[in-house]
Amino acid sequence: MQIKPRELKIISVIAATHSIGDAAALLGMAQANVSKYLADFETRVGLKVFERTTRHLALTQFGESLLPFIEASLKKNEQLINFIADYKHEKRGKVTIYGPSGIMSYLARQVIHEIKDIGDIRISLKTYNLDRNEFFEGVTFPDDCDILITYAQPKDENLVATTLTKYSLTAFATPEYIKKHPISKPDDLINHSCILIDSMIIDDANIWRFRVNNSEQVIDYKVTGNYICDNTQTALELARNHLGIVFAPKESLKKELTQGMLVPCFPHEEEWWLDLTAIFRKRDYQPWRVQYVLDGVLNCLRQQIAQSSSGRPESEDQNSPSGLSE
Repeated sequence: MQIKPRELKIISVIAATHSIGDAAALLGMAQANVSKYLADFETRVGLKVFERTTRHLALTQFGESLLPFIEASLKKNEQLINFIADYKHEKRGKVTIYGPSGIMSYLARQVIHEIKDIGDIRISLKTYNLDRNEFFEGVTFPDDCDILITYAQPKDENLVATTLTKYSLTAFATPEYIKKHPISKPDDLINHSCILIDSMIIDDANIWRFRVNNSEQVIDYKVTGNYICDNTQTALELARNHLGIVFAPKESLKKELTQGMLVPCFPHEEEWWLDLTAIFRKRDYQPWRVQYVLDGVLNCLRQQIAQSSSGRPESEDQNSPSGLSE
């Protein structure tokens, strides 16, 4: 038998006022609706809760025995509601943030300390490099995750995905590699050792996408190579050692490009734009502590990205959000 909390509340108020009319006034309901709730309840249980006298309603013997259970149930329900409200607004418990290694390093270095007054909140930073095919098929949200920052969209459409910024990717190699293995256009990639990212592998190859000569035309190129990495940071280390061509955000290579350690493979603006995305549960379904940390992380990242985009000087490349990479 299903008993609705609303019914119990109505019976409790009727018992206190001895009047359907007075109960309706206190509850802010129409008198007819109060009468219907009471009648429906009595019909379902098969017993009368109130008897009508000439002047007011009085509890039956069943009603008198029932009332303590009703009051206890209403009290427990109120305690539950208060507990949930308190829990959602207390600064305690753990908030887990997942992301590629480069992003986690940046958060630890430039963002987390900007989230003030965290109270007893414990922030856990965990590395999450995309699994194979997740880049194209959607990323799986880890069970213990509260916030995921990544370059893919979520598989679960019930999650929220908000774009933080866009990054321009293109092909880079060392001058030594290019001198030994000349390249001038994306069509030449088929003859080169490209450093692959595991999450983007399809049929033992990566698909590198380029917008040709800064136009709207986009062409996909299937590339292969001797080395496979699960993150861009490792791929860059291999590229610095002249082992092949890497496909990476050019904003994350300011130091290498300035010092001439890596150079673009193509003379024109062949590039692809990639979204940096924050993924999280809908705010109605997450504790307040998660909302507090999430707001702090997103506000800080967006502010730093805006400052970087406006051309403000940065002391080092790694201190700018443009240095984010896997």
